[in-house]
Amino acid sequence: MIRKKSNFGSPTVHESSYVDPLAVVIGKVIIEENVIVAPHTAIRADEGWPFFIGHGTNVQDQVLFHGLSRQRFGVNGFRWSIYVGSHCSIAHGARIHGPIVIGKKTFIGIGAIVWGSVIGRNCHVGSGAIIENVIIPPRRRIPTGARILCQADVNVLPEVSEEELAFNKHVVDTNKLLCNLHREVNPDYI
Repeated sequence: MIRKKSNFGSPTVHESSYVDPLAVVIGKVIIEENVIVAPHTAIRADEGWPFFIGHGTNVQDQVLFHGLSRQRFGVNGFRWSIYVGSHCSIAHGARIHGPIVIGKKTFIGIGAIVWGSVIGRNCHVGSGAIIENVIIPPRRRIPTGARILCQADVNVLPEVSEEELAFNKHVVDTNKLLCNLHREVNPDYI
């Protein structure tokens, strides 16, 4: 369900994107082209806003986006509660809490929790990882179940492998196909 009007602004969803009817998008949220938002996802730009989801990104089942009031990061001359770059994968059950910036082509694993952080481009966050209040440079791998709670934790992170980068590309490409298939089957939903 996309709430067209609310006290928090209105979502803008590109016509080539697909938001499942069992997902909820509230407030000032910009969803670029070829984005898929899967069932039971909540994108709530009510307390903290605005949100940006870059083209080709997939937001999988039961993901939650929410942000803290009046806390934002600057990206490209604008201030965002949540900014997700293009070609990212936000896997099942992840919790994305702003303020946060997720760089282009980054994979956020199943059940990961990230908030108050900047995650660089081409990173791979393992399932169940917790990331709080840090800046992660590009091309870093956060292992499954890791707790990254201070910059000292970031300093020992390994570089992402080519296999992990290829995995995210595969997930992004698969979800672009799913986006098109869902739009063909459910043309009334954006």
